[in-house]
Amino acid sequence: MLISKMISETFIIKSLVVQNMIMLFSLGIVVSLLVRSFVKKKTKHAIVFSVWVLIVFWFFNSPFFGFSVVYISPDGIQLTYGILSFKKNTVLPLDAPWKIETTFSGIRKIKKLYFLKIADHRSMKVRGVKDFRLLQAIGSAVDNMKSK
Repeated sequence: MLISKMISETFIIKSLVVQNMIMLFSLGIVVSLLVRSFVKKKTKHAIVFSVWVLIVFWFFNSPFFGFSVVYISPDGIQLTYGILSFKKNTVLPLDAPWKIETTFSGIRKIKKLYFLKIADHRSMKVRGVKDFRLLQAIGSAVDNMKSK
């Protein structure tokens, strides 16, 4: 389902290009090792790297990985996770509930991180006042589009 881009707003939480490159790089390494194990006829290695390919796909489609781009238009809220997160890219209705949540990171749990939760979908975690304001702007844009 495509959203019309005429009256839409785009918000980039994390660079989708960088995210896609990380995804493809991870998959490329594992697939190249898998192909190498087939060429050298090492069955055990082929099995291990086949499992790793599945792990890569699972990780980028798991709850640990959040969306990085939000398109807001009268048609809804489109969430984009990345090229390998094909099952998670979705379009939500404008009346989907949203909120900004806080979590802590690091070994001592002292780094404050924020993420946007829209319905059951979580954004990439960010930190700092600038990124927190970006999450607030996304929420405001959803409310503004909803009121139109």
